[in-house]
Amino acid sequence: MDFKTMVQLPVIETREVLKILQEVADHERKQENPNMPKISFSNTDGTISGYFINYDADKGVVLIGNWYDNEADLQYVSFHSISCIMLQNVKDYVHLLSDGTIPFTPNPKDVPTQLQLKKEIKAAVLALQEGLGKELTVTFDAGENPSDTEKFYTKKAIQFLKETILSLAENKLAKEAFSESIDAITFKISTTNAVQLNERVLHISFNLEKGWKSIFSKTELQDEIEKNL
Repeated sequence: MDFKTMVQLPVIETREVLKILQEVADHERKQENPNMPKISFSNTDGTISGYFINYDADKGVVLIGNWYDNEADLQYVSFHSISCIMLQNVKDYVHLLSDGTIPFTPNPKDVPTQLQLKKEIKAAVLALQEGLGKELTVTFDAGENPSDTEKFYTKKAIQFLKETILSLAENKLAKEAFSESIDAITFKISTTNAVQLNERVLHISFNLEKGWKSIFSKTELQDEIEKNL
């Protein structure tokens, strides 16, 4: 990140900062060598520094830690006592701290191949069929020559779609309506968020103009699907 990029960053609430850090940490902890965010908190007792590990919004507690001589140094910090959050090592996730205007370029190792995307879709189909108790097909309209960023977000969209529909299926009436109305799902990357049911095929488009910040929320997508049932 250069200086010009830094001065474009908007002000966001500290709770939103913690949610973003949680997203980064959830991704990094799955890696062989996690690169956890480095943070410092200011509170009434002074400044606490370390690696961000976890945040529980319901408990209002942040877990940070340091690693010295193969020993863990853990600190559980009450969110309500935090007056300031200072971030270091943000270059890999600065786009998450922006309003979507700072472009995101995924690490090449995180970009799935077309074959990997097909495997992700197949796994999602199996989970959906089990959750819905019916046969279902899911296809992705990739268009011509999808970019690395589009392929990266497509993998996230597959998981997001699966989680949303399985959540919807927890409601017996919604599950029955879905099963009776839909035999196939097709989705694509677009400039608008939209859901449309046509001849038992549910068409979904995800707006990624501002990265993941511009797509439906899980509740919004679920509501749009239910409107079409």
